[in-house]
Amino acid sequence: MTGTVLIAFGANLGDPIRTLQVAYQELAQLWTPVAASSVYRSTPVGGVEQADFLNALAAFATENSGSEILNTLHQIENVHARTREVRWGPRTLDLDVIALWEDAEPVISTNSVLTLPHPRAWERVFVTAPWQELKLSGQLAELPGYGPVSELRSTNEEITRLEIGLSS
Repeated sequence: MTGTVLIAFGANLGDPIRTLQVAYQELAQLWTPVAASSVYRSTPVGGVEQADFLNALAAFATENSGSEILNTLHQIENVHARTREVRWGPRTLDLDVIALWEDAEPVISTNSVLTLPHPRAWERVFVTAPWQELKLSGQLAELPGYGPVSELRSTNEEITRLEIGLSS
């Protein structure tokens, strides 16, 4: 099975830029990088008072299953002192599987551990803006079940593209 996974990176505690870049490098040692976005500054979602987030997206080629990918992401979050005390609260690192394609076909999952595609990806500008920047083609340019990422209407969150990349 040959697959491509789209991973969202986010952080707003500690040194977020450095954390995002290090996490990207850690994943790039495990999987083959396909594309990586710039870093974006976005307003937090969920009503918890906190600092703005830095976000980015990257696509990787992998032979791993969705559950293996998720386990790897949780291990990397743990290395970066991620805690889960408050839903949508501040964090040192947040890694989410946005979508997964196996043999060029989208993976759809509704289990309680990993829902694919990510259930709120279509409405999050911190996902759709960097995804559009990746300029992926074919199936990888579409959010399964929602259509081309270029046509998705995100919420009115504020977002700013920084002149910093994940692979910088």
